[in-house]
Amino acid sequence: MLTKLSLRNAGRTWKDYLVFFVTLVLIAAIMFSFNGLLFDPNIRTLETDSYIIAVMLGIATFFILLVLAWLIQYMIRFMMKKRSREFATYLLLGMKRRQITHIFWGESLALGAMAFLLGTIIGLFLRQFLFACFYTLIGKSYRLDFSWNTPSFLMTLLCFFSCYLLALLFHQKKFRGMNIAGLVRADRENECIREGNLITGAAASLAGIVYFVIFGTVLYFKGGSLDNDDIIRMIILLILSIYLLYWGLASLFSLYLKKRGKRIYHGTNLFLIRQLSSKIRTMRFTFGTLTVLFTLSLLGCSLALMLNQYQNTQLIYKYPFSVSILGNASSTMESEQAAINGLSPDAVTHVYKVYHNGGEQMRTYYLTHLRAFAKYGGNPGNGPGGGTSASVDSLISMPDGIWAQYYNHDPFMRLSDYNALRRMLGFPEAGLPEGGYLLQTKYRLLKELGDDVYQVTVPAGGSELYLAGIYTDAFCQDGHNGSDYILVADDDVVEQMEVYYTELASMIPGTLSDEQIGAIYSSHTDYSDIIASGTDTMTLTITDTLISQELLAEGKWGYTSISLPMVYIGLVYLCVALTILSVQQLSDSGKYRYHCQLLSSLGLRRKQINRTLLKQMSWFYLCPILPAVLISGMAVIIISGKFVNATGVSGSAFTYFGISFLIFVGIYLLYFIAAYVGFVRDVWKE
Repeated sequence: MLTKLSLRNAGRTWKDYLVFFVTLVLIAAIMFSFNGLLFDPNIRTLETDSYIIAVMLGIATFFILLVLAWLIQYMIRFMMKKRSREFATYLLLGMKRRQITHIFWGESLALGAMAFLLGTIIGLFLRQFLFACFYTLIGKSYRLDFSWNTPSFLMTLLCFFSCYLLALLFHQKKFRGMNIAGLVRADRENECIREGNLITGAAASLAGIVYFVIFGTVLYFKGGSLDNDDIIRMIILLILSIYLLYWGLASLFSLYLKKRGKRIYHGTNLFLIRQLSSKIRTMRFTFGTLTVLFTLSLLGCSLALMLNQYQNTQLIYKYPFSVSILGNASSTMESEQAAINGLSPDAVTHVYKVYHNGGEQMRTYYLTHLRAFAKYGGNPGNGPGGGTSASVDSLISMPDGIWAQYYNHDPFMRLSDYNALRRMLGFPEAGLPEGGYLLQTKYRLLKELGDDVYQVTVPAGGSELYLAGIYTDAFCQDGHNGSDYILVADDDVVEQMEVYYTELASMIPGTLSDEQIGAIYSSHTDYSDIIASGTDTMTLTITDTLISQELLAEGKWGYTSISLPMVYIGLVYLCVALTILSVQQLSDSGKYRYHCQLLSSLGLRRKQINRTLLKQMSWFYLCPILPAVLISGMAVIIISGKFVNATGVSGSAFTYFGISFLIFVGIYLLYFIAAYVGFVRDVWKE
């Protein structure tokens, strides 16, 4: 009989809490599909570093389980409170507390089982979409595969029901202490509101707002120089300030009501303000947690978009040649050429020398103008054209390792070699007037060079060469064709200089096998005794031999392994937060019947009352969302602006947050519309 009653209640509960049930289904489907990435045997063979995605997804799953457990225990506590009178009736009928506990456990687990099974079925199809996206991001082709993956199913089952059991056990003590009087009063606990000191509450709320401003200001002006400890402290204070905001926000509303603000009696504002103030006061911890979840959701999606943009554009920019090999000054690269020509008859290979004249004029300019060296005193002007009066002497506080970012002398290349490489990459040839030289540098650094860069002259052939032009095409400049920059001059001028090192660049059509890549590595034995790194920070490979196919695959795998878990966390957090809001609002439909009857008695038509309900729900939904949008928007815009400057990716700093916000709004509207339709239907059904 108890089992039958549990199943009947479960069938009724999923209808009453449809939004919660649907969210459980979505979480189960998303979790099952992402767990497929962990246990799919084909993915393990794609990359030797396959453990990276396993580690990242494991970390993501841990944080998701924390929130899922919180959601389930919140909903169990919520359902216990809403059904407290039903449980009181069971006690009056002679049921024992243990029997009531078994009924509630049975119906809760039945509800979870239904959601899990349905989510698993949906997850089979969602997995195909996820795998197709994953394979596309890492540059591989994918064929639909609906084969059953038992380990991912068991992993999802363990995670899902572990959260359920922990949540039920958390409330076990409350079941044991049930009594009829307490159960009858349980669903009215939120009506007992203590205002407390309004001035203290308002001051706390304003203090939270002030810290938001401080956080944005510090992040904007000092974000690049903050160490990890400073960032952690700022984030902890930010989270505390969010809870502080809601702890005193209701006091601000109460003060506004007591001061009788001008718009209190306009329309139904008095009703709306009192309802929102009551909700904030009874749900301030929940609102703070929801704001944190919304913020993390927007941040995760935005950061994932940044990484995706970088891997799709800048990785190719960094490694434009199929093969780049750096050798010592006397190297001929004969064995390397032979190995490459043996791989493909259509390979185009060019061997050339890089020279130096003992000068460091352009190197000095870069050290004294780039933001990367600002903290060492190298950029006193702090902007384009700044630091013109600085010299290398001002950089004596720089650690020795920093100097390895650049060669000791300015590297030079012959114009004929430069144009040969440009033809290989499909770029038009460069022209050079007599007495001039060209600067080939990275696109992201161009905005940091002031107009005074054209005043930098370099000695060569007994005369001073002037800067005739700047090129920023992809040119492999992380130590091979210079580090960050290389100078180009006429052949007869450069040939009078000293050879710095030897370089080989090759374009090989098609895809190389692991054996062919290994043959290229084995052919190179004349290692260079010097190599610089450049100032890139996102991706930096310091080695004599660069094979773009291998580096692009590793880069895409690494960045995809980071970005996908961010999207995973963001989607789950967003759904959980919106579920809490929706269920809270739907549960109040019974109370609002009385309010609507009262408003109707005051002369408001049904259309006007529905409009009032829409405003009330809009305020309720926006209360935890607006701070999250402002905080995450401020953080993402500042971070993405620095990201664009640091990596050279194209696009506005607003692009990443804009796309994330549109996705956020789309999911938000789905939950809001579903909750509003259900709320209005419940209010007017009697």
